[in-house]
Amino acid sequence: MAFSVCMIAEQVEARFSDCYRHFKEFQESPDYRPYWDKCMEAVRNRELLSHIIFCNDLLRIPPVKTFLLYYAQDFIRMTGREDAALEPFVKKAIGAFWGMVFKFVLGYRDQESVSISLNQRFFVRTATCFQNPVQSVKLEG
Repeated sequence: MAFSVCMIAEQVEARFSDCYRHFKEFQESPDYRPYWDKCMEAVRNRELLSHIIFCNDLLRIPPVKTFLLYYAQDFIRMTGREDAALEPFVKKAIGAFWGMVFKFVLGYRDQESVSISLNQRFFVRTATCFQNPVQSVKLEG
């Protein structure tokens, strides 16, 4: 099935707080807005999102890991720390964000928690890979 990055971004923006009520603050609070905006930037970037999907589908690298490593320097600036250590809420909210994208927008039916061992930076130990999309996912301009 073909998805436009604009449609994906609109769906996430409109439905995130309904699907992930515990993380509503991630989307709405000024304290977390830079992190939310960075997630939305990634979803709106067709090339990056296609790499995130490729890494998830073929290499079994969770979207959270690809996202964090791609924006590592931005997270260093945002956190003010060389190790870019993220608060527990932010780590979970970023995971929820990518769950929203893959499960509720792109239609992946299954998921699996895997070790990602980002122990030197971000301090994230596990993240979710998504599997079994309803239809093959294709991004369009």
